Amino acid sequence: MKKRLIAALLVFMMLFLSGCMSAGQVYKETEDVDQSTRIISTTQTDSDGVNFTIEELQYIKDEQMFTIYFPYKLRPALDWLKANSRPSDKVLTWWDNGHVIRGYARREPIVYTPSRNILETVAKGKWDEAKLGPFSNPDDMTNVAYAFLADSPTITSGIMKRYGARFAFVARADQQKLAGMTMLLDENVEDYLDDLGEPKATVRDKVLFKMADGWTVKGFKHVYEDDYANIYEVQ
Repeated sequence: MKKRLIAALLVFMMLFLSGCMSAGQVYKETEDVDQSTRIISTTQTDSDGVNFTIEELQYIKDEQMFTIYFPYKLRPALDWLKANSRPSDKVLTWWDNGHVIRGYARREPIVYTPSRNILETVAKGKWDEAKLGPFSNPDDMTNVAYAFLADSPTITSGIMKRYGARFAFVARADQQKLAGMTMLLDENVEDYLDDLGEPKATVRDKVLFKMADGWTVKGFKHVYEDDYANIYEVQ
């Protein structure tokens, strides 16, 4: 009887530690990209047997480790950028993509964090500078917003050349990230979006939307395209 009790307790402990006693199970898998970069995939199975996975990117730069959400659908575009650019090449992108370009592709974006004056557009209105990096200079953020919401690509290329940026990296989802851009330019985001939250026809000629949709942009070479991102090289 005593042996059975001990065995039952051991089984209970194993189930408890493995997560089987909870509503679902959690599995973690780590992929080492290089000595200072890795992707951590966390998959949880809920009580209905449905799996969902979240990827995080951990990377070390300038003796600091960053842990951020990794948009896995952008990985092919990031791989292309890493393989077809020089380590010194800078990138124009909206700040949301900055960390993955900086940490995974190992190229330096013009900005990789928000500026303090658009903090209210960040998730939960919070930003931990110690963990995620210092706020970007508001002038740099405004220039990036101006580059993307410009009517003329000549303005965009001029801003890029001022920063020494060779590539523009635009995720298709960036079309939905207008709150911070319009705030920086003292514009109303409602002038850009219709009732369904989609870009209005009147703004489709702006550089952001043309690049996000993979159109020809004067002064740029369209060097990469997939279902989730486009990359342009300034000429």
